[in-house]
Amino acid sequence: MIRRRHGRRIGFAVLTFAGLMFMAEAAVSVFGRATLVQWEAPVPVTHTGAPYLPGNPFLLWEMVAGDRKELGVDVSVNTHGFRGPPIQTQKAEGVRRILLLGDSSVYGHGVGQQYTFAHHLNNALGPSIEVINLGVPGYSSAQSLNLLELRGWELDPDLIVVASLWSDNNFDAFVDKELLSEQLAFSGGWVGSVSRVLTHSALYRWLDWKLRLARRAETVTTVGWILGQTPTGGLRRVEVNDYADNLLRFADEAALQNSAVMYMSLANSVDLGAPTDGAIAWTLYREVMESVATHTGSPFFDVVPVFEASGADWTDLFIDELHPSQKGHKLIADALEKELTQWVQSGSFGLVAQPQGSTVWDDPFSRGEGPPPNAPGSAPVTLSGQVIGAPTGMPIQIDLINLTPGRTNADNPMLGSARFDHVDSFEMPAPQTGLFGLRLYIDREGDGPSRGDPVHEFITEPIEATGSSISGLVIDLESGSIRWVNTQPTNRRPRPKLDATD
Repeated sequence: MIRRRHGRRIGFAVLTFAGLMFMAEAAVSVFGRATLVQWEAPVPVTHTGAPYLPGNPFLLWEMVAGDRKELGVDVSVNTHGFRGPPIQTQKAEGVRRILLLGDSSVYGHGVGQQYTFAHHLNNALGPSIEVINLGVPGYSSAQSLNLLELRGWELDPDLIVVASLWSDNNFDAFVDKELLSEQLAFSGGWVGSVSRVLTHSALYRWLDWKLRLARRAETVTTVGWILGQTPTGGLRRVEVNDYADNLLRFADEAALQNSAVMYMSLANSVDLGAPTDGAIAWTLYREVMESVATHTGSPFFDVVPVFEASGADWTDLFIDELHPSQKGHKLIADALEKELTQWVQSGSFGLVAQPQGSTVWDDPFSRGEGPPPNAPGSAPVTLSGQVIGAPTGMPIQIDLINLTPGRTNADNPMLGSARFDHVDSFEMPAPQTGLFGLRLYIDREGDGPSRGDPVHEFITEPIEATGSSISGLVIDLESGSIRWVNTQPTNRRPRPKLDATD
């Protein structure tokens, strides 16, 4: 009798709990609709005008559907949030799809839609193959992975072309992993499997937004707008080993989707001989991409030799330091069409994976070292000196701040950055021309400059770069000043003091 009563109580409790959950589910479905829409992270409403990249908790920022002008060229973004004409989620019978992933160079910054390599390639491959441009300005590999998860895989691609490089290796004020780590964790492993089951529940989605994503959405909305407008922290947006993991993950997820992968390394003007004031920091990331391609049995397409073989000057191939011109896009499309010949004909690249074991990549720039002084790509001029008054055992970071009047990149004042574990003395790449100041962070947690870390600025006494290395700088944190020792007048010119607001 006692067992029967106990069983009834348990049954009643279960039924009561189930009833409460059902009512909560119904209530959230009706009254929590706004939150559920936020959780789904749909493409925002159409916006016409200037470039518009609102925050998104899964993507950091995204493009808004609509027509507008950017740098004097017409831009159309479809309702999926991709540049190009409208597309149907369900592909037509007999049609294969190629998705292009990357940042503004893939997107086609500064060129009309009809001149992007995505558009040229789509026309060249014919009606049986559809090329869709998923490039978004500023996107890293971490963002592109989430974009695939949210909107890419549902398009049922047969091939993804991964061209993520510039945003990953870039030094900036934030690290993608810190903002996207929770979403990435939820999309893989057994946690991801459970999460995908639970997402059928409106109550789960409502709680997930309230407890996990609401704060993040507010954070990344800010990040989406501060790019290039605040002092950068000098950390790689995607650390090199995370970059390698992300590239491997593209291949793993593509295999699950019965899709192939191609890795594409884009070029910039410095690769073609344009002058530069700093060390070349992206060579390592190219090496990682090529290694991952070999490891996974995927093709690696390098644009640099294509541009070199054209015989064109870099000024004809780029509209600025980084973004391909109309001519550059056409060269990429023509070469990429040839690279895809075997896949187009047979559906396979015919490559065999060559597993290379676990590789730990070492990034000298993350330690503030850069390449050896005489190595290829090393800085032509350097700044060296010592720091007085920094706490013992704490790393520091030194940023070089552009103070040149009328500078063309006024929204992004960073000229260079370096981190040091020992501050007895330092040496770092320096610009060859212009005026610059210094910003020094005391990195108390060793995680890069963050809120609460002490910051020392030295921008009222600008330094003029004259093409020679600068030595003998003493950064005195105790007195809050800088001075010079053993300095020849030919390699450093003091300038009149500037107001701190200049």
